[in-house]
Amino acid sequence: MMNAFIRLFEQRVRGVRLIELVGISLALIMIFWVCLSKAREGEDIKRMNDLDGQISDQQQQVTDLKVKVAELERPARLEQLAQTYLNMKPVAPTHETKLDDLAEISHSTSRPVVVPAVAAVPAPPAAPIAAHDDLISTVDAKVPPPPPPPPASLLKPAQKAAGAL
Repeated sequence: MMNAFIRLFEQRVRGVRLIELVGISLALIMIFWVCLSKAREGEDIKRMNDLDGQISDQQQQVTDLKVKVAELERPARLEQLAQTYLNMKPVAPTHETKLDDLAEISHSTSRPVVVPAVAAVPAPPAAPIAAHDDLISTVDAKVPPPPPPPPASLLKPAQKAAGAL
């Protein structure tokens, strides 16, 4: 058995030992493999650089969107929009109540109000929306007035007291 193994090292092909041919072919295969790996590495580096560029572009877009959100969420802007389009106003100091009175107010205003059926009024046609960044600013400034309150004869005494608040 040992002789067969030693003969493998001594066997010659055209004057060159077989083991030397195997060694040279393995070395050439390894050189080819390294060159192939370097080529793949170059492609990977190019792909990573492209991805880094995309990431930086998207980070810039996120930063721009955060600036836009901060601009749209400015309290002064929101207050101005609420006053202009929703007819909302800051709460007057006389419109505040004590914590103990909240339960009574809640009970007096939580009952449903029975209102007689009224003929349906058709809604006015909607104004076209212009192509702006801020859709809120494009809404027509004419907000329809709120419906009139029901006649006092239909209200219960507790509801009349709550309406006086």
